[in-house]
Amino acid sequence: MNLELKAEVTEEFSGNRLDRFLKLSLGDEVSRASIQKWIESGYVRNQDDKTQDKSSLKVKEGDLFSISVPPRPPLNLEPVSMSLPVILEREDFLIIHKPAGIASHSGPGDRSPSLVNGLLYHFRDLSKAGGEARPGIVHRLDKPTEGLILIAKNDRAHGRLSELFRRREIEKKYYAWVQGHPPEESGTIDLPISRHPVERLKMTISPKGRRSVTHYKVLKYINSRTGRKFSFVEVGLETGRTHQIRVHFQSQRCPVVGDLLYSRAGAQFESYGLLLLSFFLKFKDPFTGELIEATLPLTERFLRFEKNAPMI
Repeated sequence: MNLELKAEVTEEFSGNRLDRFLKLSLGDEVSRASIQKWIESGYVRNQDDKTQDKSSLKVKEGDLFSISVPPRPPLNLEPVSMSLPVILEREDFLIIHKPAGIASHSGPGDRSPSLVNGLLYHFRDLSKAGGEARPGIVHRLDKPTEGLILIAKNDRAHGRLSELFRRREIEKKYYAWVQGHPPEESGTIDLPISRHPVERLKMTISPKGRRSVTHYKVLKYINSRTGRKFSFVEVGLETGRTHQIRVHFQSQRCPVVGDLLYSRAGAQFESYGLLLLSFFLKFKDPFTGELIEATLPLTERFLRFEKNAPMI
């Protein structure tokens, strides 16, 4: 079954090349190289049902494009060298630092190397319980999200760790820079999330969605010299839905800085990437009972943004 996507050109995207517009419209989960291949392969059509096969085409406000991508070819499970710092390792599992821009596993239309390829390069033994395509993967982070991710070395560890996630016995915390100031200095966003009915790469707030709960507290406010507002927040998840933090903060009119999928201003911060960092994991080792805690310091992108934000 083909992946069907649609994208309409609004005023702020008018004048962009077709490939850049689609990248900004579809967000971080699809690479620009993949979009260019879609265009060259004739998968992109305009509102008159004419194939658009030139990435350099300049789009204009009101243009509507549909993309129909065939089922992906067999999965790429070749080992690929990439930097995956190990933060903590035990006999049955390890915690690594996933870079921003690397998908946890292959997704629709994106053939770029994923975390799976890197894991196969660095580690000989990984669990198979999540399926052949996801060796070792117990949970995931969005492609543009950086931070700590837990990897199972064997099937018994995969089962035990998955059960901890299911019972919400793994504490996860994130740092994020968001645009604007949240309505309260600390609070809870309790809004159900479901798949967007039209834009299939996105999630949305919907009464038909699954209950989704995000706790946050603001650690720092910045007002720029041009009057723009930014907030540095610590976020805790009670549930773990796809894009939960990104969707919840967008619902408060405070999208995460650099979010190409949920913020119209996301492209202004492309040089920083999505400023969302999974910096803390805490749980009990399901085999030994040891209290496991792993923490990441703020990375260069976050520090650079904080330095530059007052001047934006």
